[in-house]
Amino acid sequence: MLKFEIVSSRTVEGGEADKKYVAYMLQVRQDSTVNDADPANVERRYTHFLDLFNGLKKDFPTLMNNVSFPRKSITGNFNPTLISSRGDAFESLLDLIANESRLRESPAAISFFQDTELSEARRLIKNNDYGQAFWMLENSFKLLSKVYTDRSRPVLLTLCRLVGLAAASGGALAGPGERWAQLALRRYEAVSDSDLLLLYGPLLQACISIWDILGRDRSKLVEEVNFIWRRGLNVDPAPTLLEAVENMTLTEHVPLTGADDSRTAQWLVNTAGGVVLPHQVF
Repeated sequence: MLKFEIVSSRTVEGGEADKKYVAYMLQVRQDSTVNDADPANVERRYTHFLDLFNGLKKDFPTLMNNVSFPRKSITGNFNPTLISSRGDAFESLLDLIANESRLRESPAAISFFQDTELSEARRLIKNNDYGQAFWMLENSFKLLSKVYTDRSRPVLLTLCRLVGLAAASGGALAGPGERWAQLALRRYEAVSDSDLLLLYGPLLQACISIWDILGRDRSKLVEEVNFIWRRGLNVDPAPTLLEAVENMTLTEHVPLTGADDSRTAQWLVNTAGGVVLPHQVF
């Protein structure tokens, strides 16, 4: 069962371009008979929750008709009572999202769950701080995996970013990136979205790069590259996986199941499998 909880809050002193604000620690869990032992924790501000609420209100006016949201306050924003009551209201909104798949799959919800970490990861990559960007994306992947299905678009794109970053790190992240590469190869065996399948060639090339750095046997990966090349799927080394993912619109609203009923997509699915790749995670 998907569970959201505001577990704490803190006041953050803003810099020159930002005012002081309250950061709410959001914990995301998949609870069953016992609490999730490995929850995802991220911070969000009031404005993030407000954007989420407004986006859902616009796209789903009927579902959101009776949902209230705390108003902005000119003064007293750092009052403990106000902070606590806002936290309760945020949890109520998130509980509604947890129980309604249409709200979870909306552009507003996807943006809420991924954009903060994604923006920071992009900034870190631009500054060549690959290690911190990798950690940021790992945390984002953990959160998205609790909210969405294994082969949903947000989850798969974040997974591909992790693999692409590991391949682009010059070897520094090849070790920790290998398990994500293994997982990505496994997940892509059942992907049927023609758009996402365009990343399969760059994914294989990134995995070959990681395998080479680690001294792994790349033969099965090369066989797969040749296999899909003969069937018309692009396997050029450019753009890189990281570049290819970046070129996609992450917040575009598409079915999160990864399903595509087009004949082209089905052909890609039928021809992209059939090879057991090394070191896979099952």
